[in-house]
Amino acid sequence: MSSALRQKTIFGMIWSSIGKFGTLSLSFISNLILARILMPSDFGYIGMLHIFIAISQVFINGGLGSALIQKKDVSHIDYSTVFYWNLLLSIIFFVFLYLTAPYIADFYNMHLLKDILRVQSIILLVNSFSLVQSIQLQKNMRFKALSVRNIIAALIGAVIAIILALNGYGVWSLVFSNLIAAITSVVLLWRMSSWRPTLEFSFDSLKNLFSFGGLMLLSSLVETAYTNIQGLIIGKVFTAKDLGYYTQARKLEDVPNSALSSIVNQVSFPVFSQLQDNLDSLREGVKRSIKSISYLNFPLMVLLIVIARPLIILFYTQRWEASIYYFQILCVGAMFYTINSVNTNVTRSLGKGSLYFWVQFIKRLVGIIFIVISVQFGIEAMLWAIVFLNYIFFIINGIVSGKLINYGFIAQLKDVYGVFILSTTIGIATYYGISQFSFNNYLLAIIIHTLIYSLLYISLSYIFKMDGFFSYKEIAENLFQKKRRKIN
Repeated sequence: MSSALRQKTIFGMIWSSIGKFGTLSLSFISNLILARILMPSDFGYIGMLHIFIAISQVFINGGLGSALIQKKDVSHIDYSTVFYWNLLLSIIFFVFLYLTAPYIADFYNMHLLKDILRVQSIILLVNSFSLVQSIQLQKNMRFKALSVRNIIAALIGAVIAIILALNGYGVWSLVFSNLIAAITSVVLLWRMSSWRPTLEFSFDSLKNLFSFGGLMLLSSLVETAYTNIQGLIIGKVFTAKDLGYYTQARKLEDVPNSALSSIVNQVSFPVFSQLQDNLDSLREGVKRSIKSISYLNFPLMVLLIVIARPLIILFYTQRWEASIYYFQILCVGAMFYTINSVNTNVTRSLGKGSLYFWVQFIKRLVGIIFIVISVQFGIEAMLWAIVFLNYIFFIINGIVSGKLINYGFIAQLKDVYGVFILSTTIGIATYYGISQFSFNNYLLAIIIHTLIYSLLYISLSYIFKMDGFFSYKEIAENLFQKKRRKIN
């Protein structure tokens, strides 16, 4: 990896981190407020319909966004073709969801869902106007612009949601806030990007992009179905209230986990794509990514497990207590989630669309079977099945990376097991060491656990010379030097 690309990667990670954590922080804060105003069932209604919007969005994107990033020489007609194709598909799926909304409502036996889905599906039309601009910025590694866009859109959406909820709009406060945030995002992207569609469309271009993007579409479809089928099953088998508890636990776990995985995907895929012709540099980039990400993700998930009870009660109040155990199980399963994202980006960046699809298809098909069987024994059994699957997926993804770049799951495990053991050991020690003290103040309990855990983790990382510690130390030093040069 060249020094210039490495520098771009570092600052790309920084700006992506700012954007993602800023967005999630706003979403998290608004969610805390909304959880005190709205009922668990309101969140459950949105959770029931999410799979239909998500799958439709996958079809609309069609994997063509990934194809544009992976392709080395992208022409204006390529971008224009993708723009009009996405617009056409968004219209088709909007009409489809509008017409099928009554049947989906009947499936859940909840008439209210018909109107919610019809309004929510407008987001599909709105998002179709932003894909190409977003891909261009991402491909050119303009992550600062993307981050600013995301934060502003999230802020406006959060304010709208809270205002509407306070005025008694219930579940509609969530629906309209999502729609307004999407519109804001599109407007900002059109201002930030100079690209505009022209009256050009090429079936040859579409065919060429689809040779890679089509497999990405099928892979994303399987991935989305797997991710969202949990909510679909819970909503059908159990109550909207039960789904609300699960949804809130998932949202809280997603704040750090989704942030890290999203940053990894947004930055690593274009970087790895640029390194596709140099396997040695690609392998080194993947190795550094896995070490750096695991150094953050492992201790974060363990800490969240430790402070789960005071965290949820403090943020969501006692009525959300049923979410605690769900949240802890999800955190156990999320420990290797981000590493899985790195490994799958290896396959994508090398243009191995067929291999990527079949690996994803087999994994998710097995996953869906496990979920359908395990849910018969309750929500908790289903969540533990997901934990088991995530660790199996790590092994499978690692085997594929081993075949492609000679950096398999055993080598990866050797690079991260030290951090895993250190994080877990400190977590157990912190939990049982402090559990003998009784805290009436939940905020105080969170602060004390977090401080002790963090101090132990950082200190022992330095003593045991963890690679991740020195990687972030290097990044911090580079930022400090850059800032000092600007001052001078």
